[in-house]
Amino acid sequence: MIHQPASSFYEAQIGEFILEAEELLKLHENLTRVYVQKTGKHLWVVSEDMENDIFMSSTEAQAHEIVDLVAVK
Repeated sequence: MIHQPASSFYEAQIGEFILEAEELLKLHENLTRVYVQKTGKHLWVVSEDMENDIFMSSTEAQAHEIVDLVAVK
């Protein structure tokens, strides 16, 4: 019986995980740059706000210049 060591299976999974992590980091960087362009704030301010998971109401998001308009019924 020929048997492939389990380590190569885990190496393949690790390689896939690294590729996915790199893709997520690129997506995060692109999203941060979009917020920087949209809000006109410094990169470090937007990055810090995103890292802190700040939850905002719709009016707070408008004041923070993330949204353009808040509809009121």
